[in-house]
Amino acid sequence: MKLSFFPALLGALSLGACQQQMEASTPAAAQSVSVPVRPAVACSCPAEVPQASTTPDSLFVFSAGPVVSVCGSREKGKQLEFFSEFAVSTCQPHKVLKYWDVREKCRLTFRNDTLTVESVKNLPAGKNFSYEFVTFRIDQFFPRQGQIRHRSFLNPRLTPYSPEEVARVKQEFEKTASLKPEKSIELANRLLLSALSGDQQAGIYFRQFPDKYPLTGGYAEEFAELQRLLRDWDREAAARR
Repeated sequence: MKLSFFPALLGALSLGACQQQMEASTPAAAQSVSVPVRPAVACSCPAEVPQASTTPDSLFVFSAGPVVSVCGSREKGKQLEFFSEFAVSTCQPHKVLKYWDVREKCRLTFRNDTLTVESVKNLPAGKNFSYEFVTFRIDQFFPRQGQIRHRSFLNPRLTPYSPEEVARVKQEFEKTASLKPEKSIELANRLLLSALSGDQQAGIYFRQFPDKYPLTGGYAEEFAELQRLLRDWDREAAARR
Protein backbone atom coordinates (compact mmCIF):
# COMPACT_ATOMS: atom_id res chain seq x y z
CA MET A 1 0.00 0.00 0.00
CA LYS A 2 1.28 3.44 -0.83
CA LEU A 3 -0.07 6.75 0.42
CA SER A 4 0.69 10.19 -0.95
CA PHE A 5 -0.38 13.54 0.44
CA PHE A 6 0.65 17.20 0.59
CA PRO A 7 3.39 18.32 2.97
CA ALA A 8 0.98 20.86 4.46
CA LEU A 9 -1.01 17.99 5.92
CA LEU A 10 1.87 16.51 7.89
CA GLY A 11 1.14 18.71 10.89
CA ALA A 12 -2.38 17.28 11.12
CA LEU A 13 -1.23 13.72 11.81
CA SER A 14 -1.16 14.14 15.58
CA LEU A 15 -4.69 15.54 15.91
CA GLY A 16 -7.64 13.64 17.41
CA ALA A 17 -11.10 12.64 16.19
CA CYS A 18 -12.66 14.30 13.14
CA GLN A 19 -9.28 15.31 11.84
CA GLN A 20 -7.59 14.00 8.75
CA GLN A 21 -5.48 10.98 9.62
CA MET A 22 -3.32 9.30 7.00
CA GLU A 23 -2.04 5.94 8.12
CA ALA A 24 -0.19 3.15 6.37
CA SER A 25 0.44 -0.46 7.33
CA THR A 26 4.09 0.43 7.90
CA PRO A 27 5.64 3.86 8.50
CA ALA A 28 7.90 3.44 5.48
CA ALA A 29 4.89 3.17 3.19
CA ALA A 30 3.88 6.81 3.69
CA GLN A 31 5.51 9.33 1.37
CA SER A 32 5.10 13.08 0.90
CA VAL A 33 4.86 14.29 -2.69
CA SER A 34 3.63 17.31 -4.60
CA VAL A 35 1.19 17.47 -7.50
CA PRO A 36 1.44 15.87 -10.00
CA VAL A 37 1.99 12.50 -8.29
CA ARG A 38 3.93 11.31 -11.32
CA PRO A 39 4.36 12.77 -14.80
CA ALA A 40 1.63 10.55 -16.26
CA VAL A 41 -0.95 11.74 -13.71
CA ALA A 42 -2.08 15.37 -13.66
CA CYS A 43 -4.69 15.88 -10.95
CA SER A 44 -6.84 18.93 -10.37
CA CYS A 45 -10.16 19.50 -8.66
CA PRO A 46 -13.21 18.77 -10.85
CA ALA A 47 -14.93 21.92 -12.09
CA GLU A 48 -18.27 20.98 -10.50
CA VAL A 49 -16.81 20.96 -6.97
CA PRO A 50 -17.43 24.34 -5.24
CA GLN A 51 -13.78 24.90 -4.40
CA ALA A 52 -11.79 28.12 -4.63
CA SER A 53 -8.54 26.39 -5.60
CA THR A 54 -8.09 23.97 -8.47
CA THR A 55 -5.32 22.20 -6.56
CA PRO A 56 -6.47 19.22 -4.46
CA ASP A 57 -6.06 19.46 -0.72
CA SER A 58 -4.77 15.88 -0.62
CA LEU A 59 -4.04 12.93 -2.87
CA PHE A 60 -4.28 9.22 -2.08
CA VAL A 61 -2.49 6.64 -4.23
CA PHE A 62 -3.78 3.07 -4.05
CA SER A 63 -1.46 0.09 -4.45
CA ALA A 64 -3.01 -0.89 -7.79
CA GLY A 65 -2.29 2.58 -9.19
CA PRO A 66 -5.53 4.63 -9.11
CA VAL A 67 -5.29 8.09 -7.52
CA VAL A 68 -8.11 9.97 -5.78
CA SER A 69 -8.18 13.58 -4.68
CA VAL A 70 -9.84 15.42 -1.82
CA CYS A 71 -11.02 18.92 -2.75
CA GLY A 72 -12.85 21.22 -0.38
CA SER A 73 -12.68 23.04 2.93
CA ARG A 74 -10.78 22.27 6.10
CA GLU A 75 -11.88 23.79 9.39
CA LYS A 76 -9.24 24.01 12.08
CA GLY A 77 -10.24 24.18 15.73
CA LYS A 78 -8.09 24.32 18.84
CA GLN A 79 -7.46 20.57 18.79
CA LEU A 80 -9.52 19.18 15.93
CA GLU A 81 -9.54 19.57 12.17
CA PHE A 82 -12.61 18.86 10.07
CA PHE A 83 -13.31 18.48 6.38
CA SER A 84 -16.56 20.01 5.12
CA GLU A 85 -17.99 20.96 1.72
CA PHE A 86 -15.58 18.61 -0.01
CA ALA A 87 -15.48 15.85 -2.60
CA VAL A 88 -13.57 12.64 -3.14
CA SER A 89 -12.83 12.30 -6.86
CA THR A 90 -10.78 10.15 -9.20
CA CYS A 91 -7.93 11.89 -10.99
CA GLN A 92 -7.97 9.98 -14.28
CA PRO A 93 -10.64 10.47 -15.45
CA HIS A 94 -12.00 13.38 -13.40
CA LYS A 95 -15.08 11.97 -11.68
CA VAL A 96 -16.69 13.00 -8.40
CA LEU A 97 -17.31 9.87 -6.35
CA LYS A 98 -19.12 11.65 -3.52
CA TYR A 99 -19.68 15.20 -2.28
CA TRP A 100 -20.30 16.21 1.35
CA ASP A 101 -22.12 19.51 1.87
CA VAL A 102 -21.79 22.19 4.55
CA ARG A 103 -23.84 20.17 7.05
CA GLU A 104 -21.15 17.50 7.24
CA LYS A 105 -17.97 17.38 9.29
CA CYS A 106 -15.68 14.48 8.51
CA ARG A 107 -12.41 12.79 9.32
CA LEU A 108 -10.35 10.88 6.77
CA THR A 109 -8.19 7.80 7.30
CA PHE A 110 -6.21 5.69 4.85
CA ARG A 111 -5.47 2.13 5.94
CA ASN A 112 -5.23 -1.28 4.26
CA ASP A 113 -5.55 0.31 0.81
CA THR A 114 -8.91 1.86 1.77
CA LEU A 115 -9.79 5.54 2.12
CA THR A 116 -12.39 5.90 4.88
CA VAL A 117 -14.47 9.04 5.41
CA GLU A 118 -16.30 9.20 8.73
CA SER A 119 -19.13 11.72 8.98
CA VAL A 120 -19.24 12.82 12.61
CA LYS A 121 -21.98 14.52 14.60
CA ASN A 122 -21.64 16.49 17.82
CA LEU A 123 -24.21 14.69 19.99
CA PRO A 124 -24.87 14.22 23.75
CA ALA A 125 -23.40 10.71 23.75
CA GLY A 126 -20.89 11.16 26.57
CA LYS A 127 -21.09 10.73 30.32
CA ASN A 128 -24.06 12.57 31.84
CA PHE A 129 -25.21 13.44 28.31
CA SER A 130 -22.12 15.52 27.58
CA TYR A 131 -21.53 16.35 23.93
CA GLU A 132 -18.88 14.52 21.94
CA PHE A 133 -18.21 13.68 18.32
CA VAL A 134 -19.86 10.46 17.21
CA THR A 135 -19.27 8.67 13.91
CA PHE A 136 -22.64 8.47 12.16
CA ARG A 137 -22.00 7.46 8.53
CA ILE A 138 -18.98 5.71 7.05
CA ASP A 139 -17.92 5.88 3.39
CA GLN A 140 -15.12 3.69 2.06
CA PHE A 141 -13.24 3.89 -1.24
CA PHE A 142 -11.08 0.97 -2.39
CA PRO A 143 -9.66 -0.47 -5.64
CA ARG A 144 -11.27 -3.39 -7.48
CA GLN A 145 -10.23 -4.53 -10.96
CA GLY A 146 -8.53 -1.23 -11.72
CA GLN A 147 -11.51 0.88 -10.61
CA ILE A 148 -12.30 2.73 -7.38
CA ARG A 149 -15.32 1.23 -5.65
CA HIS A 150 -17.46 3.02 -3.07
CA ARG A 151 -19.63 1.74 -0.26
CA SER A 152 -21.57 3.76 2.29
CA PHE A 153 -23.24 2.63 5.52
CA LEU A 154 -24.34 3.93 8.90
CA ASN A 155 -22.15 3.15 11.90
CA PRO A 156 -23.53 -0.21 13.14
CA ARG A 157 -21.94 0.27 16.56
CA LEU A 158 -23.83 3.46 17.34
CA THR A 159 -25.82 2.48 20.45
CA PRO A 160 -24.89 5.29 22.82
CA TYR A 161 -27.51 5.04 25.61
CA SER A 162 -28.16 2.46 28.30
CA PRO A 163 -31.77 1.49 29.18
CA GLU A 164 -31.49 3.65 32.30
CA GLU A 165 -30.40 6.68 30.28
CA VAL A 166 -33.21 6.15 27.77
CA ALA A 167 -35.72 6.01 30.64
CA ARG A 168 -34.40 9.32 32.02
CA VAL A 169 -34.79 11.02 28.64
CA LYS A 170 -38.33 9.76 28.10
CA GLN A 171 -39.33 10.80 31.60
CA GLU A 172 -38.05 14.32 30.98
CA PHE A 173 -40.15 14.57 27.83
CA GLU A 174 -43.24 13.25 29.60
CA LYS A 175 -43.00 15.49 32.66
CA THR A 176 -41.67 18.78 31.25
CA ALA A 177 -44.42 21.04 29.93
CA SER A 178 -42.21 23.77 28.49
CA LEU A 179 -38.55 24.49 27.91
CA LYS A 180 -36.43 27.36 26.68
CA PRO A 181 -35.34 26.81 23.06
CA GLU A 182 -31.71 26.05 23.96
CA LYS A 183 -32.86 23.42 26.46
CA SER A 184 -35.51 21.93 24.22
CA ILE A 185 -33.06 21.28 21.37
CA GLU A 186 -30.79 19.48 23.85
CA LEU A 187 -33.72 17.25 24.79
CA ALA A 188 -34.40 16.64 21.09
CA ASN A 189 -30.81 15.48 20.65
CA ARG A 190 -31.15 13.08 23.59
CA LEU A 191 -34.44 11.73 22.24
CA LEU A 192 -32.76 11.10 18.89
CA LEU A 193 -30.00 9.06 20.52
CA SER A 194 -32.58 7.21 22.60
CA ALA A 195 -34.40 6.29 19.39
CA LEU A 196 -31.13 5.22 17.76
CA SER A 197 -30.52 3.03 20.80
CA GLY A 198 -33.55 1.00 19.74
CA ASP A 199 -36.33 2.45 21.88
CA GLN A 200 -39.50 2.78 19.80
CA GLN A 201 -41.32 5.02 22.28
CA ALA A 202 -38.41 7.46 22.19
CA GLY A 203 -38.79 7.57 18.41
CA ILE A 204 -42.48 8.42 18.80
CA TYR A 205 -41.67 11.18 21.28
CA PHE A 206 -39.04 12.55 18.90
CA ARG A 207 -41.58 12.78 16.08
CA GLN A 208 -44.05 14.50 18.42
CA PHE A 209 -41.40 16.95 19.59
CA PRO A 210 -42.23 19.95 17.32
CA ASP A 211 -45.86 19.89 18.48
CA LYS A 212 -44.90 20.04 22.15
CA TYR A 213 -41.88 22.33 21.87
CA PRO A 214 -42.18 24.64 18.82
CA LEU A 215 -38.80 25.66 17.43
CA THR A 216 -37.84 28.56 15.16
CA GLY A 217 -34.77 29.87 13.37
CA GLY A 218 -31.54 28.01 13.89
CA TYR A 219 -33.12 25.63 16.39
CA ALA A 220 -35.69 24.56 13.80
CA GLU A 221 -32.89 23.99 11.28
CA GLU A 222 -30.98 21.87 13.79
CA PHE A 223 -34.08 19.79 14.50
CA ALA A 224 -34.62 19.28 10.76
CA GLU A 225 -31.09 17.88 10.56
CA LEU A 226 -31.84 15.52 13.46
CA GLN A 227 -34.96 14.38 11.60
CA ARG A 228 -32.82 13.63 8.55
CA LEU A 229 -30.47 11.51 10.66
CA LEU A 230 -33.36 9.47 12.06
CA ARG A 231 -34.84 8.96 8.57
CA ASP A 232 -31.48 7.71 7.30
CA TRP A 233 -31.17 5.38 10.28
CA ASP A 234 -34.70 3.99 9.90
CA ARG A 235 -34.28 3.53 6.14
CA GLU A 236 -31.07 1.54 6.51
CA ALA A 237 -32.44 -0.49 9.42
CA ALA A 238 -35.46 -1.43 7.30
CA ALA A 239 -33.20 -2.50 4.42
CA ARG A 240 -31.31 -4.86 6.75
CA ARG A 241 -34.47 -6.69 7.83
